[in-house]
Amino acid sequence: MSYEKKIEQLAAGEARLKRAGRYFLAGKLVTFAAIVAGVYRMTVEWGILSLLSALVPLAAYVWLVIADDRNRRRLDFNRRCREVCRNGMAALAHDFSAFPDGGEFADKRHPFSFDLDIFGPKSLYNRLCRTVTQRGGELLAERLTQLTDDPEEIRRRQEAVAELAGMEDWRIRFMARPATDSRINDLSQLLRRKKLRSRIVDGPLCYVLAAVTLTLLLLASLSVVPWAFFVTMVVLQLLLAAAVGRLTMEINSSTDRLDREYRRYCDLLADIRECDFRSETLRRIRSELFERDGNCEVAFRRLARLLNLFEQRGNELMYTVLNGTVMFDVLLIKSFLRWQERYLHLVPRWVDCIGELDMLVSLATFAADHPQNAYPELLPADSANVVEAVGVSHPFLPLEKAVPNDFVLPKHNISIVTGANMAGKSTFLRTIGVTYVLACCGAPVQAVAFRFLPVSLFSSMRTSDDLTNDVSYFNAELLRLEQLLSHVGQHRFTLVILDEILKGTNSRDKLKGSVLFLRTLTKYPVSGIIATHDLELAKLEEEQPSVYANYCFEIALADDVSYSYTISRGVARNLNATHLLSKIISRY
Repeated sequence: MSYEKKIEQLAAGEARLKRAGRYFLAGKLVTFAAIVAGVYRMTVEWGILSLLSALVPLAAYVWLVIADDRNRRRLDFNRRCREVCRNGMAALAHDFSAFPDGGEFADKRHPFSFDLDIFGPKSLYNRLCRTVTQRGGELLAERLTQLTDDPEEIRRRQEAVAELAGMEDWRIRFMARPATDSRINDLSQLLRRKKLRSRIVDGPLCYVLAAVTLTLLLLASLSVVPWAFFVTMVVLQLLLAAAVGRLTMEINSSTDRLDREYRRYCDLLADIRECDFRSETLRRIRSELFERDGNCEVAFRRLARLLNLFEQRGNELMYTVLNGTVMFDVLLIKSFLRWQERYLHLVPRWVDCIGELDMLVSLATFAADHPQNAYPELLPADSANVVEAVGVSHPFLPLEKAVPNDFVLPKHNISIVTGANMAGKSTFLRTIGVTYVLACCGAPVQAVAFRFLPVSLFSSMRTSDDLTNDVSYFNAELLRLEQLLSHVGQHRFTLVILDEILKGTNSRDKLKGSVLFLRTLTKYPVSGIIATHDLELAKLEEEQPSVYANYCFEIALADDVSYSYTISRGVARNLNATHLLSKIISRY
């Protein structure tokens, strides 16, 4: 179903809900008038019929208020669903302004995320993220930057993404839930560090005193004992409640403003509980939440009720009555401590499970929005190749404008890509890199077919100076290359993507340094794609054809330069810098 059709359905549903709201309003006006008339009748003529004439419309009015409130919530949720669909349509038109860009996760020293535009405006994260929980956004960032090399884990991810991609209505409802932050996890960490204990709370004293006080109340009411005994117990219990007041306030301040967040989590849990998932990952998440070690939804609802009681104790009259008779604050603290002992250690895991599903919903929405994309296939461990791509193009480019390419990268092979400026070298390198990231995440990619071997990934394409720390451009390049050598030395196998080695030095020094670096790199377990303007570097294939392979993006020079953006074997023959500069100079 397209977003347009879904919006039409939701608009029709909104019209029905608005119409029902008008009926409820009219009903409330009518029943309120009936209540007034019934009360007036009772003042004129008392009797059972007069009483019923007031009570029946009162009951109807209460029912209408509850039904109207439920209708308003449905209307609000319907509007949020429409907003999800409108944002989805905007994303298909390459407008991602409604979604977070993950700028807080950007790291120039990361092995590949800065080069491949994983974070930032119009980045991969910006195009993928539809999360409604803060933890879901964090886990999406982790999945995009901490690539797994476990083939079975990638298959499980693909199954989960494919299953959720087919659950359009459910995903829209899930994404329409109000955003939830991480205070629930912060509470877990905070309470684990605190010693929320008291002698008054730990023992059975509160039960004994409450029983004695209530017994004295009954006996005093029957004139068996003086009222002074009961009053004495009330004062004693109020003093004890004041003694634990600091502990009560500490719990209250720790859990302040959490009630709304827990209710939002309960809404998400209700969505998850209703699904009978098939894929292994989704079944595991559901089991973690509802079956293993306790029911997350039950725990959250219990805590929501406790938090509500903490808020209610602020009324001075209720505080005096409840604490003076049954030591309400102490009983409330004991209930909270029992909840903490039973469930608190499970909260981080539950939050992670909900966040993981939230993250998978984002990947599944990307899959559903791009049905033409293909799920990558995993190459066997003994495969001779690391990447086998057919018709692959950059996912940031509209499909109708992208130029697909075929490419195979063997193991222990360095592909040297030459070509003119703007011919497509850098875009192709990023195409392979971003596609590889998506493949490891279990998401479909913009290709006819993409087969790959899960390995580590490292790129160096966007080195920049750092004047704040007195790091020149050339020094930044050296530091990045040093980081690369350290990385490949620590990993079983690495896919390396480089765009122009040693750009910050003169051409002769650059060539010698590049040759030296590539020869050093081949001593490690790597496969690489290297873009360069230095055609002399292509001579490495003549020396070691089993290790190096030349590819190029060729152009056609005429009055206007023609770009094919298609990769082919060989070395580029035509360069365009002098040609284009000559055309500019000829105008002056």
